[in-house]
Amino acid sequence: MAGRPALAEGPLHVDITQGVASPLLIAIPDLLTGPIAGVGEGTDAGTALAEVVRADLLSTGLYHLLGVEGRYSASTETGLAPFARAGAQALVLGRVRPAGNDLLSYDCALYDVFGARIEASQRITVPVAQWRRAAHRCADLVFSATTGDPGHFDTRLLVVAQKGEAPGQAVRLVSMDYDGANPSDLTQGRELVAMPRYAPGSRRILYLSFDDGRAVLVLANLDTGQMASLKLPEGVPSAARFSPDGRSVIFSLARDGDADIYLLDLASGTTRQLTSAPGADTSPCFAPDGASIVFESDRSGQPQIYRMAPDGSDQMRISFGKGAHASPAWSPQGDLIAFTQIDGDRLRIGIMKPDGSKERIITDGARDEDPSWGVSGRALMFQRTVSGAALPAIWMTDLTGKVVRRIATPWSASEPAWSGKRP
Repeated sequence: MAGRPALAEGPLHVDITQGVASPLLIAIPDLLTGPIAGVGEGTDAGTALAEVVRADLLSTGLYHLLGVEGRYSASTETGLAPFARAGAQALVLGRVRPAGNDLLSYDCALYDVFGARIEASQRITVPVAQWRRAAHRCADLVFSATTGDPGHFDTRLLVVAQKGEAPGQAVRLVSMDYDGANPSDLTQGRELVAMPRYAPGSRRILYLSFDDGRAVLVLANLDTGQMASLKLPEGVPSAARFSPDGRSVIFSLARDGDADIYLLDLASGTTRQLTSAPGADTSPCFAPDGASIVFESDRSGQPQIYRMAPDGSDQMRISFGKGAHASPAWSPQGDLIAFTQIDGDRLRIGIMKPDGSKERIITDGARDEDPSWGVSGRALMFQRTVSGAALPAIWMTDLTGKVVRRIATPWSASEPAWSGKRP
C-alpha cells in the first residue's frame, strides 16, 4: 500500500438523512507489533495507534465500534469472516513498523467487509515522535472515504490557555492537536493574548497582543518563528481573520466610540474601510470563496449578524431568530454559518444557512461561545464556562449537538481556532 488513497467502486458510506446519521458498524482491531521506542509510552505500538484511530472516529458519532474476539499480529492472515460474523460493515487495519532514520511507517486500509474488498488504503510515513499523526491521518482516510468530506483529525488547535488559577493569570497562546495532545506554548505569558486565528495552510497565525496596555495585531510564522506587529490605522483592533487566499486580513477597529470593519492588504500595507454605520461592527468572516463577508453589528439595537460584499456594499441583516446573535463563522464548505446566540444570560452555539434561514441551536450550556469550524464542516470547537466556574474550557460538538465532549487539557482554555489540514 503506497501513495494516495485508492477508492473502490460503490464505497462504504455513512447514511445521513435530515441531519441524523445511521452509524457505520466498524471494527478496528489491534494489530500487535510489540513496542517501538517513542510510541505509546512503552505499550504495543499497533495497539497505541489503533486506540487513537478508534477515539478519532468515535468522537464524530458517525461510527459504531464493534469488538471482535481474537488477537492479531502483523504476520497473521486476517480474514474477513470473524468481522462479518460480528456484523461489521467496515474494517480498519493498521500495520506499523520502523522505517529507519527515526521514521515510522503505518499501512492503513479500510475494507468493505461484505463486499470483500479494500475501499481505501494508504502508506503513511511520519517521524517517530509524531506517531499520533499517523493514526490521525488513518482516521482521516476512513472519514473521507465514508462521508465524502475531508477528515478533521490531523489538525491543530490554537487556544488562549490560562495556566493560573485566577482569570487573566499566566495567560499564554498554546497550539495543540485537535484532541488536546502535544501542546506547545507559542507565547511565554509576559503579555495578555486573545483572538488567535490560523491562515490558510496553517503555518501563519494572527493574534491580539496587549503589550504595555496597548492592543496590537501580531502576525507570526510558525515555521520561522518570526513575529511582526501589523501597522494599522489609529484605534483598537480586534477580531481579525485572514482572507481565503491568505493575502489580506479583515478586522474590526474601534475609535471615537465607534467600531468599523477594515481590510488590510498584507503585501502593500494599505487598509480599506468597509463599514461606517453607527454602532459597533465586529467579528468579520469571509465566505470560503471570498464572495461574501458576514459580521456582527449592533446597528439594529442589539448584536445581530449581517452580510455584505467584499467591497462593503450590499449590507443586509440575516439573523432574525430569538435573542441576539454574535461571532459568526462560515463553514469550510460555505453551506452554513455558526454563531453565538445570546438569550438573556445564556449563550449557546447555533448554525444557520448563509441567508439566515433554518436557524438551529445545537448546544445547551450556560455559557457557550466562540465557535470554530473543523475542516470537515461536520464539527465545531467552542468555549464553555459551566455554571459556577470562573474559567472556561474547550468543547467539541457535531452538527446535531448530540455528540458533545470536552477537549482534555491540564489548564483552562478559551477562544479556540481550529486549523485546516496540516501540511
